[in-house]
This record gives sequence, C-alpha cells and structure tokens, in this order.
Amino acid sequence: MNWFNLLIDKYGIDRITLLIGLTSVLFTAIFILVNDEFAKFIIANMYEVVTNIFGSSYLILTIFCFIFMISLALSKYGNYKLGGNDAYPEFSFISWVGMLFCSGIGGGIIYWSSVEWAYYVEIPQFGFEPFSEESYAMATAYGLFHWGISAWSIYGIPAIALSIAFYKYNLNSLRLSSSMKGLGIKNFESSFLGRFIDLIFILATVGAAGGTIGSYVPMLSSGFTNLININNMLYIDIGVICLCVALFGFSVFKGLEKGIKNLSNCNMLLAILFLTFVFISSDGSKILNSAISGIHYSVNYFWEMSTLGISERSEFAKEWTIFYWAWWVAFGPLVGLFIARISKGRNLRQVILGMLFFGTIGTWLFYLILGGYSMNSYLSGELDVISNLKEIGHASTAITIVESLPLDNLMIFIFCAITVIFITTSYDSMSYVISYHVLKIDGKIKNPHRNLRLFWAIILGILPAALVLYSDHSVALDLILITSLPLLFCYPLMSIAIVRELKGYQIDQ
Repeated sequence: MNWFNLLIDKYGIDRITLLIGLTSVLFTAIFILVNDEFAKFIIANMYEVVTNIFGSSYLILTIFCFIFMISLALSKYGNYKLGGNDAYPEFSFISWVGMLFCSGIGGGIIYWSSVEWAYYVEIPQFGFEPFSEESYAMATAYGLFHWGISAWSIYGIPAIALSIAFYKYNLNSLRLSSSMKGLGIKNFESSFLGRFIDLIFILATVGAAGGTIGSYVPMLSSGFTNLININNMLYIDIGVICLCVALFGFSVFKGLEKGIKNLSNCNMLLAILFLTFVFISSDGSKILNSAISGIHYSVNYFWEMSTLGISERSEFAKEWTIFYWAWWVAFGPLVGLFIARISKGRNLRQVILGMLFFGTIGTWLFYLILGGYSMNSYLSGELDVISNLKEIGHASTAITIVESLPLDNLMIFIFCAITVIFITTSYDSMSYVISYHVLKIDGKIKNPHRNLRLFWAIILGILPAALVLYSDHSVALDLILITSLPLLFCYPLMSIAIVRELKGYQIDQ
C-alpha cells in the first residue's frame, strides 16, 4: 500500500475523511442495486419519518433565512468587504453572476419549469377550484415561490458564513466547519464536532448529487432518444451519465478560470437564446398575461405559501414545499462554499442581493416563459400536458413540450445541451468543494490538485448510475430530503457564527 500512502501525501489528503466518504458512496450504491425493493422501502419510510417530524422545521428555517438575509443586506454590515478593503473581484460581474446562478440551480430548473404547474392546477390551495382561472395563476405562483427569493435565501446563510470565515482568517481550505469559526471554539475544524460536520457535508452532498442527477437522466435520455432514434433506454441512460461525468470531469480538471467560468458563460448565453426563441415563436401576449397573474399571486399569497404546513398538517406542503426546502438545504452548504470561493472583493450586500435578485430572476424567466408556453399550449388544446404527465411521465412530457416548438429537433438538442451544462457546472462545484474537504486541515496545500478534483467527479457518477439502473424516480427524490436532515441543524450554528463575526466590524470602522 506504499503507492496509496504516496498519493495521500502528494495530494495532502486526510485519510479518514477520504475513506469514510468513499465507503458511504459505494455502500449506498451497492445497497440500492443488490436490495432494490428493500432499499426503496427503507428510503420511502425514512422520507415519511423526516417529513412528519421535521417538516415544519424546514418551513420555519426558510422564513428565518429570508428575514435574516434581507436584514443583513440592508444593514450597515452589508458594506463588509470580503478579503479586506483593498481586495478586488477575481471575476467579472457577468462571469460571477453566471457561475453563481449555474452552480445554484443545476438541471432542476430545466426539469421542472415546463411541467410543474400541471401538478398544482388540479390541487389548488387556499380555497380555489381546480382548473379555475385562479388555479392556473396559483399554479404559476407556486413554481415562482419554490424557486424564488425564499429558496435562494437558504443558500445565503452558508454562503455568507463561509465567505466571512474564508477571507477573514485567510484559510487554506473551504470546509463547512470553517463557517462556524465565529462560535469561538478553538481549532473548531480539527475538533470532533468540526470533523463530524465536514463528514455530514460530504455524505449529504454525495446523496443530494446522486438523487438529483438520477432524477434528471430519464428526461435527457428521452430527449436523446428522439434525436438519434435508439430505443434501448438503459444504454442511453448510462451514456448520458458518462457524458455528464466526462464533461464536468474535464471542466473541473481545467479549473475555475478555464472550466467552470467558461461553461457558465456559455450556458447563460444558450439559455437566453432558448427562452427568447420560445417567447417569439409562440403567443408572447398570452405568456405575458400568465406571467403577470403568476407574479401577482406569488406576491399576494407569499406569506400563506410560506406558512402552509407549520401549524397544521398539509399534504401539499409535505409533498412539495417541504421537499423543495429540503432540496435547497441539501445543496445550500455546497453552493455556499462555491460562492465563497468566487466572491472575493465583493461586499456582503452584493453577494446577498446577487443571489436573491439574479438567482430569482433567472429561475423565474424559465418558469414564466417555458412554463407559460406549456400552460398556454394546454389551454389552447394544442398539447394535453396533464394527460401526458399521467400517461408517459414527467421526463417524456418535458421533452414533448419542447418537441412542440418550431425547429423541434434543434430545440430538443439545445434543451438537452442546456440541461447537461447546468448539471456539469453544478457538479463542477461539488467536485471542487468535496476535494477541499478531504485535504488535511493543517496541510500546506491550498488548492486541491486537479487529479483529485477529477477523481471526485468520477466518484459522483457512481450513485446516479445505481439509481438509474434501479429505475425508480421516487427513490432519487426521497434520497435528497433524507440527506438534507443533518444539515438542517447546522443552519442555526452558522447564523450565530455570522452575528458573532460581524460584531467586530463596527469597531473596525
């Protein structure tokens, strides 16, 4: 095993963290493949337990994150500059916004934006009748709510906590435990609690990553099937995973400047072109009308949507809002770590409002334009989205919607390309920050070697492959919520750390 020890020393790797992380990935994948029905039973029951016991906690946490982030941005602490007063941004504003947005949403916005309204219109909340005019507006509003300012506020807590610690203490590595240095515990990262928190982060990230890409692969496979006329879905599924792993492996191998930044810029341009084409090739006035109604209802019912399920049981909140907040919690520390890495030279107000404004606007454009096109196609009788959703499933329905556009094959190709790049940029950041977490705490290596980043890019493809082979979409989604639970308890600690770190800022002025 001398070769192993040499590699460990060469790349500055912490043995314990590496082995536990690898073991967890392999064990989960093997468990799902070997005991598929039992795995489904266990994961489904764990999902029920988590939502029943901790469901309201996710709802309360999200409200807290929103209030905390807005208050911090508008306060004098919003002027706090990351890296010191003399620091300058490493990336241009456009590139920074592109990386921030792409790393934050992955392929989820593509997967959900065109069809999510169809789930809601049959079960409208707050006393509206199914398939009424109000139900369609409410269906749009809920999509905007689940991907809007509240969701991005969840990213805000770890992003700010990590950004402050990383630059204030000139840290060698990006670790979730570093976000809690403000608690005042000496050598927190190397303490038992600190190492445990970092381990939780790795496990949650791997689980969330696996569940996410595992749920998107069927949609991509359906799109590629339409393009190349091959019906062997298993081969296509595996091919899609290999493609995604290869792309984000190459990107993370090239690094932030040449890899992630360029991919993010490319995808932002593709997304803008795609949405513009959808808008101008359809009835733009109808899309605008549904957008105005959706935004109006999302503002008017913001508090009701935020609190539904806190004081009383709500199956809708359990199945949708709690799931979404758990999803954002699962990815929150990961995205926060990445945002911290790219935000040197910017103040807290810029970071917070950048996430809340550009993140929200970006996701809203997909829901309002692509979702609006889908809804209006249904209302005009051109495309029976709701029946398709029940008969052929979510993934194929999403592709069917894109296929109904002019230049259908080209649009499907662009649609799939955007999804793949979104997944790639998101997984880039995952590989990057997990590589940071397996470095020695007191090591001399400040940036993980590109071979280490490439290694984790490959490892992150194992769990999605197992979920695809297992072929159960619900397991992938349930896994995301389960892995988010330990991180739920980290958010209050990070909030306290932020307050303690910023107390001295007033004195320094």
